[in-house]
Amino acid sequence: MLPSTIELREADQPVVHRLPRAVAVGLAAANIATVAPTLGEDEYRVSGVRKVGVVRIAGHTVWLRPKTPVRRLFAMLGYARAGSAIWTEDDFGFEEDVDLVPALAHAFVRQASRALAGGPLRGYVTHEDALPLVRGRWRIGDQLTRRGGQPLPVEVSFDDYVEDITENQVLLSAATRLLRLPGVPADVLGALGRIMRVLDGVTVIPVGAPVPVVRPDRRNARYTSALALASLVLAGSSVEQRAGAVVASGFLVDMWSVFEDFVSAALREAFKPHGGVLVSQYQSTLDVEGTVKIAPDLVWLVDGEVRACIDVKYKVEKHGQYPNADLYQMAAYCRRFGLDEGWLVYAAGESEGRLIDVIAGPVIRLHAFELNRSPLVLAEYLSSLVLERRVG
Repeated sequence: MLPSTIELREADQPVVHRLPRAVAVGLAAANIATVAPTLGEDEYRVSGVRKVGVVRIAGHTVWLRPKTPVRRLFAMLGYARAGSAIWTEDDFGFEEDVDLVPALAHAFVRQASRALAGGPLRGYVTHEDALPLVRGRWRIGDQLTRRGGQPLPVEVSFDDYVEDITENQVLLSAATRLLRLPGVPADVLGALGRIMRVLDGVTVIPVGAPVPVVRPDRRNARYTSALALASLVLAGSSVEQRAGAVVASGFLVDMWSVFEDFVSAALREAFKPHGGVLVSQYQSTLDVEGTVKIAPDLVWLVDGEVRACIDVKYKVEKHGQYPNADLYQMAAYCRRFGLDEGWLVYAAGESEGRLIDVIAGPVIRLHAFELNRSPLVLAEYLSSLVLERRVG
């Protein structure tokens, strides 16, 4: 009998696994991995696993484990979401967790409990209602159109100072989602229950609904780390893919996106002292007619002019060689923007940078680093590259 709990590791190269057919279909349908049948019974060749976390498919729990240590992964996520270290590795409150969901659950309850230690935030919320008396502002137009001149009830709008505000809604919704995920440790379940009791009366954001953006200010400063983790919970737990009768649901993080967001945040900080602005997915065209669209991952704009171009690649070099297609692409970008130099940043590979001097073309700088190093160290490395090259 095939196991109800299945373990896969983030990987590029194909690995043969024994899987129930429904799980193989679900993994492919949710774009979690590339899955191909082999000649063996219930055996599938699984490759291209780029998402990590946990997913439940047709009654089976599939753990997708990252190559990057969980503590490093969390620190990268924190840096990517705030452009700085909004939490440190010591803030998470777990010691031995090697899987993403248990680590996330421990981190969330620790930060949310700290945020709510002084009681939930309160704020003013505007309500519109029909009341038997005037409260707040009388909406005369609505009174005439809805009530036909009748004096009661009175159409009014008023402000209430309540706990049912966006910050608390995000925290409560994250706690609710975590309770439904497989793999949440038993010691966390009680803490999640306490958080939900503290936030009793707050509205839960429905699954699939947009997560409201919370603007940081002095009033909600104590919620900063908890809200960052909560938004991560809500984004990752929104996965649901249906393929016929097979449903995949759980918590997933796209490692390619994590790496690109981290590099973007680190380079944005590095370019700040030099002025201009770093733009993601810069839209342009390669040909005169404007039919060949291009979108470099990052460009540095100064007074509307592209002064640097960077592409971020979550790839492992093969046999000591970087993919030629990446070099062709960067050479085309540099030619388009009139640049003498372009950058390719990889998630793994040689520790030292390499130079590719294109004949009658730009110099392409290739940089790669291992993600098991501290994100702050990696961010400093990226900053030093900007300083050394004195771009522009």
